[in-house]
Amino acid sequence: MGKKFGTFRGVFVPSTEAILGTVLFLLLPLLTADLGFLPMLVIVLLSHTVTLSTAFSLADCATNLNHIEGGGMYALSKLSLGKAMGGSIGIPLYLAQAASVGFYCIGFAEPLHPILAPLLDFIPLFRLDTPEAVLMQKQLLASFFLILFFLIVMAGADFTLKIQSAILVVLILSVLAIFFSPFLGIEREGKPLFTGSVALFGNRPLTITIFFLSFTQFFPAVTGISTGIGMSGDLKNPRKSIVQGTFWAILSTMAVYIIVTLIFSSMDRTLLISRYDQGIPQGALLTNLLGLGKPFPASMPGILILLGVLFATSSSALSVFMTGPRTVQYLARDNILPGNLNFLERDFVPGGDEPRFAVAVTFFFGLGIIWMGSINLAATVVGILFLVVYGWVNLAAFLERFSRNPSFRPTFRGHWAVSFYGFLACFVTICLFNWSVGIIILISQYILFRLILRYKSAGKMEGVWWGVLFTLITGSLRRIRSIVQGSRNWRPLLVAISYGTEKKWWKEMGEILSYITNYQGLVGNNIIISPKKFETLPGEGELSGNISLINTNSPSDAAITLIQAGDMSGLETNTVLLEYNDKVDSVKILNAAMEKNKNIILYKGLDSIVDSRMVKASDNRLDIWWRGERNGNFMALLAFIINSGISDRDRKYNIRILRMVRPAEDVEKAEKELDDLFTRARINGEVSIIPFREEPFTEILAAESSDASLIIMGIPGNYVENNKSLFRFNEFFFTKEISRYNRLPPILFIRSVKAISLTED
Repeated sequence: MGKKFGTFRGVFVPSTEAILGTVLFLLLPLLTADLGFLPMLVIVLLSHTVTLSTAFSLADCATNLNHIEGGGMYALSKLSLGKAMGGSIGIPLYLAQAASVGFYCIGFAEPLHPILAPLLDFIPLFRLDTPEAVLMQKQLLASFFLILFFLIVMAGADFTLKIQSAILVVLILSVLAIFFSPFLGIEREGKPLFTGSVALFGNRPLTITIFFLSFTQFFPAVTGISTGIGMSGDLKNPRKSIVQGTFWAILSTMAVYIIVTLIFSSMDRTLLISRYDQGIPQGALLTNLLGLGKPFPASMPGILILLGVLFATSSSALSVFMTGPRTVQYLARDNILPGNLNFLERDFVPGGDEPRFAVAVTFFFGLGIIWMGSINLAATVVGILFLVVYGWVNLAAFLERFSRNPSFRPTFRGHWAVSFYGFLACFVTICLFNWSVGIIILISQYILFRLILRYKSAGKMEGVWWGVLFTLITGSLRRIRSIVQGSRNWRPLLVAISYGTEKKWWKEMGEILSYITNYQGLVGNNIIISPKKFETLPGEGELSGNISLINTNSPSDAAITLIQAGDMSGLETNTVLLEYNDKVDSVKILNAAMEKNKNIILYKGLDSIVDSRMVKASDNRLDIWWRGERNGNFMALLAFIINSGISDRDRKYNIRILRMVRPAEDVEKAEKELDDLFTRARINGEVSIIPFREEPFTEILAAESSDASLIIMGIPGNYVENNKSLFRFNEFFFTKEISRYNRLPPILFIRSVKAISLTED
């Protein structure tokens, strides 16, 4: 195992050096002169609120864990949001870090180019006679320094952090040079550089466009916190170091930016800004303003600023060169990447734990960025990638607090509003940068998420999501219980009861249940089975949804208990779907359901192989036998729900509504009434009126519906009314009546407790 680092060297130093970059020395003077102190102060504070809120979110996530793996923000995101979501965050994070290596090398070469250009001009290929030659010189310099940084990082994190500690000293001296510059009497073009007063507003009238353009130019300066956090796997105490080091880095650099902004706003802006290029101020460099090129010792402040620029960019390059490979190392260890990239987790030094293979890959990635030519779009993409990562970290902390999981017990006392602000601020900033690129990146991240979820996580979500959904569901249930469910809002809330017998009608019921569930119904599916019938238990995947297997020798009592039992959700079930079984006391069960004021659906499937041969459906037709609105409306609504829940259009039922008129009833009038009702109800179905006939109903039913796929009709039998105004089934007649339907297609027998309106009026 490699050496472990503390808060200062492991987190504070790389984060601080990544934040105090070229924006501080080269861009901030021009922006301050253009906007003035007050608008620039707002931008500095607003930018830091994003990183501060992210730091609060990181503290929430980090102090909730006893052990933090390597990978920085990827590791924290994975633990909260799950492997798939964490992986879709970690991959863009690594790409942004790897690309940043190339950008920082270009930034390192930029101020050195004017000094070293005469040396390169001796080489014919690199003479400064074309813009392409100038670009090639800068690319050559950047590549040279990339190789130098590569060799330093290859030496290991300990050596790299020692160099960064020395760089921090130079950076402090550079910042001190700015702090003391107002007292040095510096002049430029015969005029004092400092005016002796603070310009509250800048060189041109402030507009919203100018403000947000300046914001997007400044904001990348404060996004360096990921470099320190990326060392999580190399820290002695990551829970402590990540929190303390990140906060101290943000607060100290924010103080530096505020003081420096105040100093820059006291400079003569006419000496700073000479022109505008596409709305962006251009002018003298801070190095030249503070004396670079003058005789020593007058050149000392300018020299320190030049060293600050060089050391800031080199430190930033070293920081991301160190943390980027560690991110991809842990992505490979967690099996997020394709199998042929697993070598990225290894070190080619025997017994080593440094991600040297990943360092080599990062080197070539950075080299490609350097030589790609114009990098403006790539720089925007990298900035947005970092913002996306910060946004998801904030969301992870927000969701952890929102879900109120008992396992979320951070020692840091944050607030969900801070994390939620950070999440929103990150994505608003993305829109300010380039909303179209942001959308493309988010779509790409979603594709990554789906691929990782499918191929690396077996299609299963992990992390905080269960708790989030549980909180939403329980909160909604508490509110829904106070709302009256009327006809317009009626949904099937079913308790389904079937028996694990050799007929296995529970399989057929399961298909109907799946259709009802697909149409936003809630189903509690229960299969009652005797201890002697274990071999008939449903296999995995035979039924969709959650199934409760109830092992008992008293199926009738078990069914009644299920009907009477409450539900954990507190929602009262309104319907019982029961499998008919002649070995169970169905009458007792049905009467129990009616006493609980529940709709009844009694399913009777095909009795035997002989019956199934006799019943041949001519088409996929569902026949509804209408006898009045109380039962009929419920039958029609149930048919509509079942049909709507079938995802395959070709398998949907053709609904037919049949009604047999009484002896003196007008056939045409009955047909028109039924047609009008179903037209107003917007339920498609063919209405068929059957004239009165003397023959038994079962014979009429067989003649009309023997070729149907499914029949829905009222429960047959002789009912008696008790003193509670509830019908009770007569045990003597019920079994005899049901047996008359043995040679018919599957039937749903219906009993509705009240009429459900099919229309809005």
